[in-house]
Amino acid sequence: MTQEEKDKIKKALDERQAKNPCPRCNNEKFFLTEGYFVQSLQKEAKGMVIGGAGLPSVIVICTRCGFMSQHALGALGLLEDIGKDPSEMKLD
Repeated sequence: MTQEEKDKIKKALDERQAKNPCPRCNNEKFFLTEGYFVQSLQKEAKGMVIGGAGLPSVIVICTRCGFMSQHALGALGLLEDIGKDPSEMKLD
């Protein structure tokens, strides 16, 4: 993840007022993970499908207790085309 991508993510979170303290310990310091997290989307709950659709997101972690919050890139307006394969994900 480039510094430019991190800056865009931080800006998008700020614009959406995502500034509350940690819901577990009330700490106000967080860091952004160095990569993206893509959760697999499946039509059934049983078994595990390799490949296919996914939900690209970023994770913000509390520096005190480690609580992780996930933020979907599409909801933040950072995906060029939500219908693309997550491996083709591109930030604006």
